[in-house]
Amino acid sequence: MSRIKQMLLSKSKIVMNIVLTLFWVWCTFGFISEEIAPFLLSIESPLFFLFDVVMLLLGFWTLKNKWDKIFVVSFLAIGYGITCVYNGYGVGFYANGLREFVYLISLLPILRYLYESELKDEFVKKFDRTLFVFLIVQALCITFQFLKYGANDHGGGSMGVGFSGIVSILIYLVSFYLLKKKMDPDRYVGSLIENKWLVILLYPTFLNETKISFIFFVLYFILLMPVDRRMFVRLIISAPIVIVGVVILFNVYTTTTGNNEEVVSVDYYMNEYLFAGDDNDIVDWMEYLYDHGEDLALDGSNDLPRFTKIALIPELNAEYPGHSITGYGIGQFKGGTMVDRSDFYIENEWLLRGSIPYCYQMYIQIGLFAILFFAWMSKRLCSLKIKGRKIELGVIAFVVIQFLIIIFYNDMFAYCFPSLVFIYIFTQALRWNTAETKTIETK
Repeated sequence: MSRIKQMLLSKSKIVMNIVLTLFWVWCTFGFISEEIAPFLLSIESPLFFLFDVVMLLLGFWTLKNKWDKIFVVSFLAIGYGITCVYNGYGVGFYANGLREFVYLISLLPILRYLYESELKDEFVKKFDRTLFVFLIVQALCITFQFLKYGANDHGGGSMGVGFSGIVSILIYLVSFYLLKKKMDPDRYVGSLIENKWLVILLYPTFLNETKISFIFFVLYFILLMPVDRRMFVRLIISAPIVIVGVVILFNVYTTTTGNNEEVVSVDYYMNEYLFAGDDNDIVDWMEYLYDHGEDLALDGSNDLPRFTKIALIPELNAEYPGHSITGYGIGQFKGGTMVDRSDFYIENEWLLRGSIPYCYQMYIQIGLFAILFFAWMSKRLCSLKIKGRKIELGVIAFVVIQFLIIIFYNDMFAYCFPSLVFIYIFTQALRWNTAETKTIETK
């Protein structure tokens, strides 16, 4: 082996090992610092800052593709123009705010580099095994959290309190992806039985009060079916199984959470969970904010419902005109530890904390440029497809549905390593290898 080849192989190993190591440290730090070593909480901010810096450096170290370079440089330039030139913030504020976007401009070149290296097969096998272990770890952590705290936002698995929605999304996505790799299209029920552990490991999503789990549970079994002329027959055969499963899990959910009526109440979702019931509810939130100031609880008691925040965008734009296209600058949701929060955040804290749909978070920071950003990034990710290989439509459909739910439901894409899982599985669906089965042991 030539010296240059050895150096490239060594670089690929370094990149792969750093990504996998950071994945596990980031994804387990919350649980460890909350339940095992509370003293670690004091290093959370500098540690996560270090993760962001390392991922950014890895992104630039692996940035080789011309169009990827144009994408990254364009985003940095547009972000700088919006934040520093148009909105008048300093470079430090902009740089700190970039930490929310660092993975979006780093994961693309990192994955491209690993997919094009001689370690591409090893990377896929290792990450698939990592994802299976991730499912087991979530089951252990969420079960512990349920027994200790009950069914609530403490059930964030290895990522810790506040990550209940995100961990449930990832559990369904990972389990679906791994099971899809093992499915025999001619033996739907048999494949489910043979890989029963991947189905059993869905149970933690009903221990942490994540209501969206019922939607994913139904989609999970429908989209596992291959799209062909026999799909209708499979739907008829599997319908009773899915219905029985939903009934059982509904009873488990209502028993563990005590939400016997809320989960099936349209009025609850429209007037409490997703929307504020009326203007008086919004006034109550504002008064609570002004009365409590910096002592606001972090348990959601002061959290304005997520869809109400979106509905208030026109009023926000009327109060701060000229920001609908550009947003208010990158970094509005960062600061408070190493960099001061912006005046805009301080004036509108009641709108910028708690449950933040990702579309709202992106709009506040870069306005309608967010649409261009996601369209362009999707195009760059699709360029990772391998010519001649089919696209796994079931996984693509599951990913797209989750994406649409995420951008209106929570802010998972504001975190690097949950986003790595999402983007990895999406790109794997574009590069689907029908011969690449049984890469992990799940029995």
